[in-house]
Amino acid sequence: MTGPISHSRSEDADLAVAIAAARDRVAQAGPEFGSAEQLRSDLDTWAECDLGRWMLCHGGWNAYWTRYCVDYPRRRAAGASAATNPVEEFFLTRAPAIVATQQRSVIFADLLSDLVGEGVRAMSVPCGAMDELLRLPRADAAAAVIGVDLDPAALSLAAENAAARGLAVGTILALGDAWDLPAAVPECGSVDEYRRHLGVGLDVVTSNGLNIYVAQSDRVRALYASFRSVLRPGGHLVVSALTPPSEWDLTGVDREDLVRARGLMLINDVMWSNLRPAHLTIAQLAEVGLEVVEVHHDARRVFPTFHARAV
Repeated sequence: MTGPISHSRSEDADLAVAIAAARDRVAQAGPEFGSAEQLRSDLDTWAECDLGRWMLCHGGWNAYWTRYCVDYPRRRAAGASAATNPVEEFFLTRAPAIVATQQRSVIFADLLSDLVGEGVRAMSVPCGAMDELLRLPRADAAAAVIGVDLDPAALSLAAENAAARGLAVGTILALGDAWDLPAAVPECGSVDEYRRHLGVGLDVVTSNGLNIYVAQSDRVRALYASFRSVLRPGGHLVVSALTPPSEWDLTGVDREDLVRARGLMLINDVMWSNLRPAHLTIAQLAEVGLEVVEVHHDARRVFPTFHARAV
């Protein structure tokens, strides 16, 4: 078992070292990333906010920052103030991949609301705070709500989330690798119950983009095979995958925003850089016994959601 691949750089990463490395990347950047002046300005401003400092050091999001970024439109709609850092505000409201991630979470919620209810066994992997299951209107009727994650901090956040929603009983949270789900070790809930649910077969598995951190195609297929292995025949997988820009619908998008967003990805040296055409994801799922029955797109077709059934 290794550490989380979404933010696997050292927890003790030195910010000054990370900024220096970003400055080197900026100095060597081609014109497709924007002007050197814009890149330097964005780096300096980005390093002034907590989100920017985390991403500079880690290149991805942990459970806390995933929730922070994905929930930004929800918080704003509820009356929360806008981010005061201008680069952070741009990142959260205009960077195509981030906006698509936020929209993808709404699509997941809609799909899962129809799939999770009375007697259902549902798993989120990696679960993070597990909002996509614990916020569902019928989560309390499920036979089991299971989260698996390699990050103990994520499991702690999920446990707090379940307790706050009165769902601690019936929620199982296990420390484990998405590629080896039977070996995960419950930290909330019993080992026997976890193994029993897997033995019967799950009704729903949801995964919100772990594949974007994985470069090797065989490794992605192995991930999908792991999901299939814990689903009962006819069970459902809800998963997403980033597509290459050639598949995006950029009608009406400000081209300067695209360039600036690309520059921020360079500044942060992001780890979620593995893009796959939608047809490839459908084929990879089919190879392991998962038939895609629906594809749901965000507004720009950046981060499609695949609803597949175990055959």
